[in-house]
Amino acid sequence: MEGARGNPPHLASPARGGAQRLPALVCRVPGAVRVTVRNIKLIIEYDGTPFSGWQRLKGRPSVQAELERAVLKVTGERLTVIGAGRTDAGVHALGQVGNCATESRIAAGRFPAALNAYLPPSIRVLAADEVDPDFHARYAAIGRTYRYAVLNRPAPSAILRNHAYHVPYPLGVQSMVAGASALEGTHAFDAFRGVGSYERTTICTLRRAGIAQSGDMVIFTFEADRFLRHMVRMVVGTLLKVGAGKLVPEAVSEILAGEDNRRAGPTAPAHGLYLVRVIYGGQV
Repeated sequence: MEGARGNPPHLASPARGGAQRLPALVCRVPGAVRVTVRNIKLIIEYDGTPFSGWQRLKGRPSVQAELERAVLKVTGERLTVIGAGRTDAGVHALGQVGNCATESRIAAGRFPAALNAYLPPSIRVLAADEVDPDFHARYAAIGRTYRYAVLNRPAPSAILRNHAYHVPYPLGVQSMVAGASALEGTHAFDAFRGVGSYERTTICTLRRAGIAQSGDMVIFTFEADRFLRHMVRMVVGTLLKVGAGKLVPEAVSEILAGEDNRRAGPTAPAHGLYLVRVIYGGQV
């Protein structure tokens, strides 16, 4: 869930290196017409504030619908833009990845400028590359990185009101760090699964659960092979209870082991969450 206004100063954009260029797929169609279908990978940044989320929903503004509308304008094709992460309403992205199959002959490097000309200022395509026909932005991913931004000071911010969760009371960062350490590794994250989540498995490998403070900002960073619905926001809500002294750090491991989300903290608001990076095989 940035566009033309740029990133909030406390969050850096991910690296924008494109994927390796691979041969296009050649398809045979009736009449012996030779059509070259190319798979285009997009790196996308967006401010999620005005959208109902990534996924196209009838009658609601979505990032996916805006991108597909722009693709139609540029290529004349009604295409589906697949997203690596189905971010919720209000969630932002610094490094969302999408892909679409096109018969257009437009050079991949021209797609960002062409699409941005038709996109609202809250969505920007940062880079594009032609990739293997089998590449799927969602299913090819082996990991994702999310950040959650908290503004920790008495007064709320006029600038960051839609881009960081305001917490007016003091937070014990070291206590939160201690609590977060229990989450790293491979676990069943049932206790941090949102209502309406129907994943076949709740097992996730959380490679990193970091917390850093810089001035009034507290930034939570999570990297995992996969995330459950609302998992990051529920983890943040629980750690904020630890930071407020309402839970001891050891309670986090107990909640995790108990696999009961009724003991977890409240789900933190969507507007503090950022999809920072999608990780694919071969990336560092």
